[in-house]
Amino acid sequence: MTDPTWKQPPDEDGGYDAIKGFAYQFDATLLEVFENPRSNFEVEGVQDLSGENYHIQIKSRSGNFYLSVIAKAVRLMFKQFLMSDDSVSFILHCHFPDQTPGTVRQLTLEEFDKLLTDDLSTVDEEDKKKFLKIFSVKFSSDYETQFKKVLKVITAELSTKDQLEAVSYHAILHAHLRSLVLTNPPGLRRVNLETLRKAIRSAQSVIFTSTYADHCGYAKYLKMVRRNYTSRRVNVRNLERVFSFECDEATDPEEIVVAALAIRDRYYIPENSPPPYITFRGLFDDEAIRRALWDAEAYFNDGRGYHGGTFNLEYLVNPPIRGFGLKIVDQMELPDLVARARVKEFHDLFSNSKCDVPEAVPVANHVYLRAYGDFFDVVK
Repeated sequence: MTDPTWKQPPDEDGGYDAIKGFAYQFDATLLEVFENPRSNFEVEGVQDLSGENYHIQIKSRSGNFYLSVIAKAVRLMFKQFLMSDDSVSFILHCHFPDQTPGTVRQLTLEEFDKLLTDDLSTVDEEDKKKFLKIFSVKFSSDYETQFKKVLKVITAELSTKDQLEAVSYHAILHAHLRSLVLTNPPGLRRVNLETLRKAIRSAQSVIFTSTYADHCGYAKYLKMVRRNYTSRRVNVRNLERVFSFECDEATDPEEIVVAALAIRDRYYIPENSPPPYITFRGLFDDEAIRRALWDAEAYFNDGRGYHGGTFNLEYLVNPPIRGFGLKIVDQMELPDLVARARVKEFHDLFSNSKCDVPEAVPVANHVYLRAYGDFFDVVK
């Protein structure tokens, strides 16, 4: 008699499953991160999600369960097992309408052999048995139930005020995971609880900025910004800070000078608070900005010594000659600087699009400006 689990599954709506599958996978990823707050994970690497001691494939299907439906995922995990050691486990996290959530299923050797294609059928039987000992199929709840669970966890862990804010945070975290996958190669798509919290903080800053400017008026918004950034030295903490300026061909170097001087006067306090770092991004005349800074006596250290020598990060972080109130760092040097100088604050000054903040920086602020002259004009 034919095993019913080996029937060819009926035709399904592939597009519907694909779209819902990504959402289901991201929600399962969020739950895993929240439930393991001290762990680091990789998203969409060799598997859908990888922890420190296990790898997970995440699938959601609208049709009933058949072994043939999970064959591709099982083979993918088995191939990875053959290239690694047996110190990690492999989990197929999946939902099928006819399977009870919470059920864990093991495969028999006979079932497993039926899943293998010709290129795997000759693998030593002992390796197959080893894999089956560390592999399991875990049936989980459906998309709607899992979504509600994620919202409850977000509410508890991120202290949201209500359901609406939890839904907003959920959208932000999905966007963060999607960006992580689209903008980073495999191996660099890292996520943990702190990076999720940071994604929320960053989004809050941008949302607040745009909302305040749109609904309260740009003039009132600027008063708030100036109060936060240009008031004189009041309780300035001893921290390493980076200020990133979005520039283009129309950027006025003189406005950058005024901004840089205001930042210097606010944050650089000898023997108490270090000179802030400034960096520029976009298409602009870098030499014109540097020349304007020097002409205005906004003297800076850029890690190159005199007359544009070879860049040395150590000269920038621990300059042999002190007294400069500003430090300029090239955009490409930011990752090394953040790691070496232990930067604690990153301030993104933008007119068109905000920039990504290095993951290691705990505090990020995004400030929208129509022009840098607006930012640092004297408040009337």
